[in-house]
Amino acid sequence: MLMIDRYAYTNKLSKYNPNHKGLIAITALALTIGLNNNYINLLVFLVMAILTTFIAKIPVRQYLKILAIPKGFLLISIISIVLSLSKDNNFIFSVKIYDYYLGISQENLNTSINLFTRSLGAISGSLFLGLTTPLNQLIKLLKKLKLPNIVVELIVLIYRFIFMFLEEARQIYIAQKIRFGYAGRKNSYKSLSLLIKELFLRLILGYKQMQTSLECKLYRGEFKIGD
Repeated sequence: MLMIDRYAYTNKLSKYNPNHKGLIAITALALTIGLNNNYINLLVFLVMAILTTFIAKIPVRQYLKILAIPKGFLLISIISIVLSLSKDNNFIFSVKIYDYYLGISQENLNTSINLFTRSLGAISGSLFLGLTTPLNQLIKLLKKLKLPNIVVELIVLIYRFIFMFLEEARQIYIAQKIRFGYAGRKNSYKSLSLLIKELFLRLILGYKQMQTSLECKLYRGEFKIGD
């Protein structure tokens, strides 16, 4: 069981009404998307972080590690937005590259700050729901929201397949590292290529095993979740 899944089942809010947790997460998303205010976005992020760490008792260090994953992609997106290339130097900060200027305009800076705060608020709301709500409760919540069964089933299967992917990658990486597979650049490249190849083969095998398991359990396109 991976870290996110483990915390979802062991946190202090795991037995709390999933409808209420879903309402809190949806409210956080609505505030960040609807109001478009940087201060409210930061307030939402702070409230969600407090609920997740101090109320649900998710360790702060682990929460920051999980938060760092989407934040890395977010920073890459922001860099691509905040930087502009132009022949006219209308930037508040710029660097001249031949006949062009690479810089940051006030408009792009404001847009990037707004995107960053909105994304933080939305991510923190999603993490609150994901880290405090076990999968069986999440399925009940999605069904109460009247999502089509096919969507719910896809979410469940993709959710499980992601964990299969990460667990297989972790096992292969640890085995390679024990054998000094990442000692030096040349060995690292070779080990990485072998990891990708082996991971691909294991995932195909894992998918077939999961398919066989579902057929043995008479899976017909709908998971039965007890009340």
